[in-house]
Amino acid sequence: MALIRTAVLAGLIYAGFVVAYPDGHGALYHEFVPFLIAGGVVGLAFFKKILDLGEGALKFGLELAFLAAVAVLVGYTMPQKSGKAPLTQWAEGARPTRADARRGLKRLSVDPDGSTGKFVLKLFPN
Repeated sequence: MALIRTAVLAGLIYAGFVVAYPDGHGALYHEFVPFLIAGGVVGLAFFKKILDLGEGALKFGLELAFLAAVAVLVGYTMPQKSGKAPLTQWAEGARPTRADARRGLKRLSVDPDGSTGKFVLKLFPN
């Protein structure tokens, strides 16, 4: 269960960056990073098995640290047309809007006018 939870959350982090900052390019990057994340999730699961952590707080701490590492990795390495990584843009005050999210959803082949698309678009300011 922990493997699935970590994989889903890491995938949501990656998808969130793709939706919020859709001006990314670099097809090789977007083909490689999901496999890197999946490998990291499996590696983390094996690491937790080797340490035999059980269900304690350390296990969740390791998962949280991994998810933070995924966010930093994607946030500082995802190529953008502007030449600035998403977290750098965020630090400079550039916030994603609904128009950006609409383009990002289309990039992920999600209908922005569908129920999921409308829910995601509500998370972004006009």
